[in-house]
Amino acid sequence: MRSPRVDVVDVVLSAIVVTCLIGTAAPVSAQSSVTLSSSDVAIACAPTLQIMPEQAPVHTLRVIGAQDTASRVLFGTRELVVISGGTGTGVQLDQRYAIRRAYTFGHPSKGQLQTIHTTGWLRITAVNETTAIAQIEQVCDGVIAGDYLEPFVPPASLPDDSAAATLDFSTLGRVLFGDEERRLAGPGDFMMLARGNAPLAPGTRVAVYRDLVTPGVPLVAIGEGVIVSMQNDSPVMRIISARDAIRGGDYVVVHK
Repeated sequence: MRSPRVDVVDVVLSAIVVTCLIGTAAPVSAQSSVTLSSSDVAIACAPTLQIMPEQAPVHTLRVIGAQDTASRVLFGTRELVVISGGTGTGVQLDQRYAIRRAYTFGHPSKGQLQTIHTTGWLRITAVNETTAIAQIEQVCDGVIAGDYLEPFVPPASLPDDSAAATLDFSTLGRVLFGDEERRLAGPGDFMMLARGNAPLAPGTRVAVYRDLVTPGVPLVAIGEGVIVSMQNDSPVMRIISARDAIRGGDYVVVHK
């Protein structure tokens, strides 16, 4: 994969019991039902950025396939998939898990980064000591065999920052890239940021500007966004509006 122009390395799965596989299901330990708005779903699907750890984490729980008439590796909403762990690894009936996939890039000698891609979330519908069946409740992208699981946490509501109007050009962040290291994005998309000295937090409204590198021409306003998460201390911006594609290298200016 081609490295992004911005050097970020230097700067940052109906409850159906399938008795032939599962046997006796574990007692119910239900999470509360999850009802999310379209905006909350979008935020829950947002990517995150992290520095590649020296030793890659071992993900015990993964999607490993489905009970079907043919072998498949791609799954969608409401489909039942097999999970590579059961009560012996803490899995309980009705638990929900986010489905993740990591993309690693950068050069090992300079440090590598990962964008963590959320492909959806699922709910455990049957479980024994070693294996579980789960139903995919929401997809953000196609779920594939090998995707790993983490406990699902619904996104927190963002504070209302609609009144912010004054821009603070004394503190600037930079746009890095989007999910899977995508370089261009538009309204509704997410971009990861290098915060620089900008005071960013979930709910912060920001404006996006571009340097046209033309003598005498100031920074040009490109669009607006809001910070939706700060996982791993890495800001993720959702683009609210844009008059051109927002791209890596654009500046981020905080609304006071």
